Amino acid sequence: MEWNFLFRVDHLNQKGEERNLKGLVFTEGKNPPSVNDIQSFLKECGFNVKVKDMNQLIFIDDNPQDPVQIRIVKMGNEQAEHHDAELRYLLEQFRRT
Repeated sequence: MEWNFLFRVDHLNQKGEERNLKGLVFTEGKNPPSVNDIQSFLKECGFNVKVKDMNQLIFIDDNPQDPVQIRIVKMGNEQAEHHDAELRYLLEQFRRT
């Protein structure tokens, strides 16, 4: 199953430097992704993260050059609901042609 999530990357050495990014993880069956699934996704994206808080889904990259904290802000099942207004707009444009 396809799971979308929104995660916030906070660069701890730079005050006010944070980014909201989207991720996508596929799982077997209807189960949501595990903490290990999310951690693997983040590592594939180049973040060498460890789990800081399993319940709050917070990860930390202790790189002394650029320490980063990543927090999973929102997670949803793509098949259950889809709230991406921009994608919906594009799909409507294709239907019209």
